[in-house]
Amino acid sequence: MFRNATYFSILGFGVSALAWLFQFGIVRQSDIDLYYSFLEKDQIAPAFASTTHQMRQGVRKDIWFAQEDGSRLHYRIQSESSLLTLVPDKKKVEVIENLEKIKCWMQDKLYEGANAAKMQQIRFFEADQGTYQYTTQKFLAQTVELSLFRLADHILPQTLDPKTSFLKGIAKDVSFSVSGKLPHFQAQQFKAILKQQKEG
Repeated sequence: MFRNATYFSILGFGVSALAWLFQFGIVRQSDIDLYYSFLEKDQIAPAFASTTHQMRQGVRKDIWFAQEDGSRLHYRIQSESSLLTLVPDKKKVEVIENLEKIKCWMQDKLYEGANAAKMQQIRFFEADQGTYQYTTQKFLAQTVELSLFRLADHILPQTLDPKTSFLKGIAKDVSFSVSGKLPHFQAQQFKAILKQQKEG
């Protein structure tokens, strides 16, 4: 009887040892994945523990919007310099770019003029300062000189002659969002001077 008790005790201890070894001694794939995820968080967190800044020169952004007819509207933002700021916000990072000496070309629409000639309507503005928010993909600027043009072709030009605009003026605030299929543009307190222009 003593032998049986010893035998069952050794057997029970052996089974317990195997269970413990299987539970804690064998590294599973889920454990490896969890380890690497913790390691990445530890490496990334210190990098964005505080606000980070980066100065940039000669900034240019080109943005396209696909239309239902297969055409694409083209936006171009240029600035002489900018300050890119990374702001940690809980588990994500807000990226904000403060732009200086801004020029912006925006195709409002592409259409056909007389004799089926390719035409485009362009909104162009200049501002001393503006802000581009990467998370929301929104642009904001104050005290903006705004002009509208009707020009030949569907290609956004590199330069524009101010004399050829059919409408121009000054807006106190301008904002547009580049998220989604259609851009959303707003100009607050816009004082315009309307000019007559013949379409091509």
